[in-house]
Amino acid sequence: MRWAALLLALLVGCGAPAQQSEESTLPAPLFTTELPEPPEDVPADRRVVLPVSKCVVEGSEPPEETPPGIYMTQEMAARAGRTKVAYDELRGLYEVDLRTMDREREVYQKQLDLADREVAEWRERARRTWWEQHGSQVMLGVGVALGAGLAVGIAAALDGSLGAVE
Repeated sequence: MRWAALLLALLVGCGAPAQQSEESTLPAPLFTTELPEPPEDVPADRRVVLPVSKCVVEGSEPPEETPPGIYMTQEMAARAGRTKVAYDELRGLYEVDLRTMDREREVYQKQLDLADREVAEWRERARRTWWEQHGSQVMLGVGVALGAGLAVGIAAALDGSLGAVE
């Protein structure tokens, strides 16, 4: 009864499917980052952006004129600054992504090159003739047979010559 239980346990253990590992050949990404939020909109009554040829600075004594440029409200200037900061951050994330993709492409290419070498090696093995594949084994068998025959012949010759001497 114990033998039957042991045999059953062995069959169930050996018959269980093997665990398949789902490992990736590519490394995990360095990190993931959420994209920056776009700057909030400015109310319509504060959306003033005008090109100006010259402007007088308020509160300056004597009145000071500025060179040509763009006149905009404080809210629009702050939005433009936040847009520039968000753009720079997004550009930095893009450059990191490019470097990561290049690194992953290099790893993937190395794996492909190794696989190509292995395929070429197995194709070369498949092209070999029967004699190239089994010639060393045949020659070993012939050598063992000749060596055994030579040993038996020498032993018989020595036995015959020793018997004649006595």
